[in-house]
Amino acid sequence: MGTKKKEKEAGKIIHMKKFLVYSDPFKGNIIPTLGISEKLAQMGHEVHYIGVPDVTDSISKTSFSYTTVFEEYYPRGIKHEAGKINARVITSIINGDFDELMKNHNPSAIIFTAYNPIEAVTFYLRYKIKTGLVYCHFPIGNDFSKNSFTDKVKEWSADMLMKDVNVEAVNILIDFLIQQGFKITSLKDVLSVFDGFYNLMTSSKDFLKEDAVERNNDLYIGPCIPEQDIFDSYYDTSALKKELSEQKEAGKKILYCSLGSWADEIDKEKTQMIISTILQTMQHDLLENYVLYISVGNLYDNYVHYNSDKIAVHRWLPQMAFLKQTEIAILHGGMGGIKESIMNGTPMIVFPLGLDQFENANRVEANGLGAKITAHSLNVETLASKINEIQNNKDIKLNLIKMKTSFEQASQNISHMVSLY
Repeated sequence: MGTKKKEKEAGKIIHMKKFLVYSDPFKGNIIPTLGISEKLAQMGHEVHYIGVPDVTDSISKTSFSYTTVFEEYYPRGIKHEAGKINARVITSIINGDFDELMKNHNPSAIIFTAYNPIEAVTFYLRYKIKTGLVYCHFPIGNDFSKNSFTDKVKEWSADMLMKDVNVEAVNILIDFLIQQGFKITSLKDVLSVFDGFYNLMTSSKDFLKEDAVERNNDLYIGPCIPEQDIFDSYYDTSALKKELSEQKEAGKKILYCSLGSWADEIDKEKTQMIISTILQTMQHDLLENYVLYISVGNLYDNYVHYNSDKIAVHRWLPQMAFLKQTEIAILHGGMGGIKESIMNGTPMIVFPLGLDQFENANRVEANGLGAKITAHSLNVETLASKINEIQNNKDIKLNLIKMKTSFEQASQNISHMVSLY
């Protein structure tokens, strides 16, 4: 018996793989990588993070090891600009600044968030390591019936490479490609490197209602919602749960609202109009037994005076804790909130503000998971009626159960991902 156990443990060690994860600093992108990393760790694999200080400060609150890089280029709290390539970062990778780390960890593969495609290409060329790109949301404005995820990352990367601000980094990359034996006659040759990458979509294919071209290297890997809560750790969630429990015991129905941490940057005027209408709607007769908990982020000072026995205005709220308790989630349509709502069986009302949110709102509606309301059609009567309608819609609850099951089944593809590496 003891011998068999040792053989089993020895087998586990033999099959253990090591993964590096290189994440960008945006909160909504770090979270899914943690979900993937937890799954890998549960399967017996080793995960080590690489990131700038704003990334590794977050990872330091988890169980994962990490290496902080490029602190001189990206000091803590710096405003990160998506789409800008730092030529010094590209040079650093080419010059072998990661040689010691790669020697120490000897990884089977490295996983990048898709916001770092050029860094991923450079790393791949330098170390010839299997590479995955994590899509934390569906690409924006893509015709999936004609284009795969690989096509989309090429499109993103071409846009980056064509920017005047990235000329220095592009020239460095092209010189390196030529040194590696690539014949560069067009931008297409530069982007051909992506054909060998694995594309990891943190969703279920069923959520994507459009017909989609799939390549062998495209994998839908489920919601990737981590168990470790690194962003809401400063909340007393036990006190909040008790408060919500008391509200329900008093016969109240809970509404949760968050328009995201970027709402005021995407469209501040539209965001303020939506928030004001939501607050006014709470006085409607149809919502007599409802209580609203709303997170307004940087706009907190504008709305704190609305606090009452029916409205609780907060700067930020621990979303997962609320989604377990709330009747309806009012969201902006980012994939993070949508996935968390699906996995908690929470119906949604989505007010898209920008980015991928319009397409996600359409998918929520098409899949019967809730409703979409555009800013121009929003008014108190419409919102109150929609809340009442969704609250009593049994089909939405059933659709949420089906979609949750689909997401859970997609999660099993992480095992397939490991086999590819």
